[in-house]
Amino acid sequence: MESPYFPVNLREVPGNIQIEELKDLNFKIGEVRVEAWFANHPGICVGYRLFTPNGSIVFFPDNESHTGHWHSQAPEASSAAGHMFARQEQQKLADFLRGADLLIMDAQYNREEYQKHIGWGHGCLDDVVDLAISAQVKRLFLFHHDPDHDDATIDRMVARARATITERKAALLVEAAREGATVELTGG
Repeated sequence: MESPYFPVNLREVPGNIQIEELKDLNFKIGEVRVEAWFANHPGICVGYRLFTPNGSIVFFPDNESHTGHWHSQAPEASSAAGHMFARQEQQKLADFLRGADLLIMDAQYNREEYQKHIGWGHGCLDDVVDLAISAQVKRLFLFHHDPDHDDATIDRMVARARATITERKAALLVEAAREGATVELTGG
């Protein structure tokens, strides 16, 4: 939440905000165990996995696939060592997400839009769906909607994600995150 990545000074945000520095990547809040994982985003950003008695929830905002830029013709796409490092980092993230009951993840751009935003630290829909499938996530909520996207655009992104899931014969359920939605975990 620091400049230049966050457009509003923290003092300008309404509310009674208390910030507690993250000192450990693993901690507990009551009976909920929390694990944090560093995101691929300019500056420091983390995602959180909460282990509840009814299942696990992962909230992963502001994250760009480590392998996303390999879709482009960028000069680094020719580096075998860079490509291997990116695949290894992506695998570590998949391991962190493995078997989550619910994943809320940054999928801001479709493939065409993503080409213009490589390195901005936000997700490409196709990469997010591939990651969720490979990590055997049960339910995915597409999150961090682009402000220029209307409901029809988001609906098309959900349809694209569902088509990919069907093509891959995966069991993943997907929908778009929306204001006011309530989700209950019923597993154990």
